[in-house]
Amino acid sequence: MNPKAAYGLSIAEILYTLAIISILSIGATHTQAMLNKQRLYDSQSSLHLLIRRARHDALISRTRITLCALTETGICKQDWTGSISAFTDHNGNRQLDLTELEFSRVDLHPNLILAWKGMKPTNSIHFSPVGVTFVSNGTFTLCLPQHKETVKLVINKQGRTRSELTTQACKDGKTTQPDN
Repeated sequence: MNPKAAYGLSIAEILYTLAIISILSIGATHTQAMLNKQRLYDSQSSLHLLIRRARHDALISRTRITLCALTETGICKQDWTGSISAFTDHNGNRQLDLTELEFSRVDLHPNLILAWKGMKPTNSIHFSPVGVTFVSNGTFTLCLPQHKETVKLVINKQGRTRSELTTQACKDGKTTQPDN
């Protein structure tokens, strides 16, 4: 065995190792940010499609359609977590009865924070048989914790949606203005 080989690494080898570790840590940070951005946009796109389909189905079937997050017993929850369902709601009781049909569902990312501000009640959206909402417009805010962007879906009284991208950060379940 060569006695010089037992002393350890050269300075060049240590520097190469540190450079590779630095590059990988920077790359991992950027990769996580890209994944969060993609999750946010995928959730926004899925929710947008669900809203459009609910409005469309209300128009085609000439019946009330409710959009909400359902409990295991089929009642609209107070928060918008888990999955969002669209179903026929003939009696307007905001729950999926045995005679009613759930026709579409979007499963949300577990870390996604989805908040609704607008029409009362705040736990559901109704589309009338002519495709309009029953009260007024409102806004869904979608964000991921520690992500630098927030997506908003604005629904007007006619049931049409538009998207907005904001630079608000999402921290601890609330959207906040970014630090300047």
